[in-house]
Amino acid sequence: KNELAGQPSFQSISEFYAGKNVLITGITGFLGKVLLEKLLWSCPQIGHIFALMRPKRGESIGARLDSLLASRLFDRLRQDRPDFRSQISPLQGDLFEPNLGLSQKDIELLIRNVSIVFHSAATVRFDEHLKIAVQMNLEGPKKVAELCERMPHLEALVHVSTAYANCDRRVVEEAVYAPEVHPQKLLDAIEWMDDDVLEQVTPRLLGQKPNTYTFTKQLAEFYLTDRFSHLPIVIVRPSIVGASWQEPLPGWVDNFNGPTGVFAAISKGLLRMMQGDVRCKADIIPVDIATNIIISSVWNFRLFSRQATVYNAGVGPGNRLTWGDVERITPEYFVCNPTQSVIRLPKASFTTNSLWCNINWLFNHQLPACLMDLWMYASGRRTVFVRVSNRIRKSTRSLDYFTSREWVFNNTNVLSAMDRMSPSDRLEFDCDASKVDWRLYLERYCTGVKQYALKEDLDDNGSARAHIRKLQRLSLMWNVLLCVLVWRFTLKRVPLAHTMWVLMLNLAMSLFEKLPRLARS
Repeated sequence: KNELAGQPSFQSISEFYAGKNVLITGITGFLGKVLLEKLLWSCPQIGHIFALMRPKRGESIGARLDSLLASRLFDRLRQDRPDFRSQISPLQGDLFEPNLGLSQKDIELLIRNVSIVFHSAATVRFDEHLKIAVQMNLEGPKKVAELCERMPHLEALVHVSTAYANCDRRVVEEAVYAPEVHPQKLLDAIEWMDDDVLEQVTPRLLGQKPNTYTFTKQLAEFYLTDRFSHLPIVIVRPSIVGASWQEPLPGWVDNFNGPTGVFAAISKGLLRMMQGDVRCKADIIPVDIATNIIISSVWNFRLFSRQATVYNAGVGPGNRLTWGDVERITPEYFVCNPTQSVIRLPKASFTTNSLWCNINWLFNHQLPACLMDLWMYASGRRTVFVRVSNRIRKSTRSLDYFTSREWVFNNTNVLSAMDRMSPSDRLEFDCDASKVDWRLYLERYCTGVKQYALKEDLDDNGSARAHIRKLQRLSLMWNVLLCVLVWRFTLKRVPLAHTMWVLMLNLAMSLFEKLPRLARS
């Protein structure tokens, strides 16, 4: 039964979206692309999808959309409904501009027609300057909400946040928490405050937050629900969004953010250690499951529970994936299924000891990178390894906070929405991460890194495997040589070790001389 009077007894998710016009921001992002594809595939009767886009590097928004739709992500749509492009209209806009950079004609078009808005555009750089992070992650949602205020048919504004918006709490409920800094004060401050001054006060403003991303995401949640409380706002908080589990292609991923960059670096032998706790939960939510939660949250909010406004889209309490699993499975896979141009054998380890991590980075990453660049320079080629090593180090250090801690993201609203789904909707809009086979998922993820992110041919593995075998032999030879050198050094410097070594040799020779007599007897 419905909890809201006057609603139809039951609608499937696809039926709910039928005829509804939708606005999506951030469709060029990883999550936005999958959201667009899923709406078109699983809700074929959806009305029209308007996509807020900005031209880039001289490429028009139409050309950008065509390029996006040409990717393998949309293969099944092209095969089943070749005319699906007609359901999408790109609109030129920019979150940094007044009125989202939309023309008056486009604003009126959206006001007349749109009933559901998905706002997923954001800067996801952890080290983003505070001013840019505020403009994108706080002022951007504000402008979207101001547009939504003018939409007479608005049913939901879905704000895609992050489960780590409240990472200063160990247990995160499906509720909006008040920040220490009021968002409006910060919006006012960036209007007049110099960039250098902002950079100086950023650590104090962040408080216990690790970066400007999580800080501005919490501010946006509070600002939307406080300033625009009269709007039907739904907040969805995915945890660490990773490659797809099943749809539309297993293992699909097209960027190097978060775990993807780590896996790619491991595959090439460029990353062997980073800070983290192998016992901690790796709360990686497959992008297709996160997308299904986003889509079903609106259905649940409109038809069943207007009180369910926040959805924590994490893995949940059962079926744990740990960073220890990542440490074990990822290099295993890349040794058996290597990528091209591997520098060293793929290995991975996490440590909670920051000092040991820094020492290891110096001798096991930075020093080899310097030697490789020296060799490149001597052979007249461009040096790249130190630069790449520094970028990897910067990226992994931004993840240390999340790989060294564990949170509980309560997901009551997500579970309630799943309970209300029909059996067919549970299959079509799978929101249950507790059923994921994590070993298989990580293997698919690594395959996706190789195939989609690195754009390498899965069938062309012969030379890569031969190279791995060569690296294994070199590694064995190096380890043997290192043991011999260490042992020789120990014999010279430690008298006791020298004495023990002589005794062992004498014992071995004595046994060797007695072998013929023992054999005759």
